[in-house]
Amino acid sequence: MTDLSSWVATLLVWVVAVGTALWVAGAIYFDACGGSRLGKLLGLAWVGGAVTLLAAWEPLWQPAAALAAATAVFVAWWLRQQPSHNRDWDPSVAVLPRAEVSGDAVAIRGLRNFDYPAPGAFTPRYETRTVRLSNLVAADVIFFTWGSRWMSHPVLVFDFGPDGRVCVSVEVRYRKGQGFSTLRSLYRQQELAIVLADERDAILRRTRYATNQVGRLYRLAAPPDELRVVFLDYVAAVNALYDRPRWYHGLCMNCTTTFYRLPGTRLRLDWRVIANGLLDRALYDGGRLDTSLPFDELRRRAVLNDIANAAPAAGFGDHLRTELERRRHER
Repeated sequence: MTDLSSWVATLLVWVVAVGTALWVAGAIYFDACGGSRLGKLLGLAWVGGAVTLLAAWEPLWQPAAALAAATAVFVAWWLRQQPSHNRDWDPSVAVLPRAEVSGDAVAIRGLRNFDYPAPGAFTPRYETRTVRLSNLVAADVIFFTWGSRWMSHPVLVFDFGPDGRVCVSVEVRYRKGQGFSTLRSLYRQQELAIVLADERDAILRRTRYATNQVGRLYRLAAPPDELRVVFLDYVAAVNALYDRPRWYHGLCMNCTTTFYRLPGTRLRLDWRVIANGLLDRALYDGGRLDTSLPFDELRRRAVLNDIANAAPAAGFGDHLRTELERRRHER
């Protein structure tokens, strides 16, 4: 082996070993010790011990093999941790929906329809709503962004005409007192929730209850037959999750990778599924959004916060779209 190839191999072993040790340290802190001070000390000790072992024990493959064996034992324990429906949940995700399909009719139970009278205030309300698949005429997607341009939260809106609109939002099922943490989401600390909600609830929760998010609404270019297939896919996922809890994972099982089931397959492999703050651009590039305007102009005119926060409760969705359409045709 040449000096260069030996150096590259050594560097690769170090990168993999230290990266794995850091992940295990996080699992010790979050999953084994519940985020306690002891967990932090044990996690630091694990990383320090791994680095010391790699530096002091030669040849390098031997400590690397020992660490791999220890990691495998730990991961075997870690994989045995089970998600649960029995937690002290945050009220926004305390009730999971389920749906019953009977021919053309879909009865949704546990549909969230909270009221948000002011920032930080809400009135819980759940209802049963029946929609007919034959009335499904269109769908919109709303992207909520905050802070980083690389991050967003997608909400899919199915328009059932006279039956109203139903939103699908794939979310973290927070426990009381929890907030979002990218690092925590890589471990077994939070379950998955698929929320079915009234459109007014889904929007005002992120534009009025929260005050730091910007929502943008786009009409999806997809025929009703394809949308019915997608909606029934979500119904199946909702019922499966109701019967069996699943972990949320920041990379593999999150709001976008779980959500991203649109007609066609090409866009599902797009890297912007992970960098989901750019997912509206991916849909535009794939012809799934209105391309009659340049993308930057379309995105500017899609902002809904001011319209939604002032819209009347009665006819909320129709008012929102009328105002957005008026804005889109401004020159």
